[in-house]
Amino acid sequence: MNIREWTLPVYTILTQTAIGSLFILWVIRTFWYTKYGAEKVGRIFKIPVLIVLITAIAGIIGAHFHLSKPYLSILALSNFHSSWLSREIVFDLCFIFFVGWLCILQWVEKGQTRFRTILGWGAILFGFTTDFCMSRLYLLPSQPAWNTSLTPISFFETTLLLGVMSVPVLLIMESKFSKSQGQDNQSFLNQIVFGSFKWLAAINIVLVLTIVALSFLQISILRAGNQSAQTSVELLLEIYQPLFIIRFVLLFFGGGILVYSVVLSQKTKKTVEDLMMHAFTACLMVMIAEILGRFLFFAIHVRIGI
Repeated sequence: MNIREWTLPVYTILTQTAIGSLFILWVIRTFWYTKYGAEKVGRIFKIPVLIVLITAIAGIIGAHFHLSKPYLSILALSNFHSSWLSREIVFDLCFIFFVGWLCILQWVEKGQTRFRTILGWGAILFGFTTDFCMSRLYLLPSQPAWNTSLTPISFFETTLLLGVMSVPVLLIMESKFSKSQGQDNQSFLNQIVFGSFKWLAAINIVLVLTIVALSFLQISILRAGNQSAQTSVELLLEIYQPLFIIRFVLLFFGGGILVYSVVLSQKTKKTVEDLMMHAFTACLMVMIAEILGRFLFFAIHVRIGI
């Protein structure tokens, strides 16, 4: 893959990270607001939502570098009725618009708790629709390595996994920011972070194991397929075998570090800030693993026909 082709893995991973992170943040918000109140809980999502917005914008800007004429990208919106690419871009722009609107409300205005809740879930709906359209682009009969139901499932799982791994970092960054501003929300923020870490670590284990299972299921399906499908398997297990192995090593180590940080926080009196290095390292390893996974997704496809 050349530099232009690398923009596709980067765009898709950044966009999925933004979608998954907002979804996990909103689940946490929904879970905790009954105990602390929506207004109080909502205040701790300023930094996380801002970073989600920046990530989504960076993703769609990066996607332009895949085009030979980026300034004509607006034309991609003109075929919404029949093109999955047009739909992906439209829904992604809607996602960014809703997250931007939510970010403004988080930083500028107080109140409107119910509207913020609806706005957040609306953004998530557009995000998951973007994710579906993104995966649907690759369900092509001429591409045996892509043209299975495992493609949209794996895209959705990657979105969830990246969200699960990113949110601990975002919450710790919010904790550091709040502490530096002398805000009085440290006590309940710590409870939210430590309480959320437990089930995020558990979900992380399930997702990593499921991704591994889906990968080997895909190999099994391709081995039973035609010559092009079998060629894809050969590429994966021969030429790209080192990257294939490294991806899963990073997935297991990244997930393991997150679990270790949870155990560490239970057995010692670690503060939220003390877990920053663990959370960041885990997130970075899993993100690199998923970038490698997306690279392999593009690298092993073998076209049938013209």
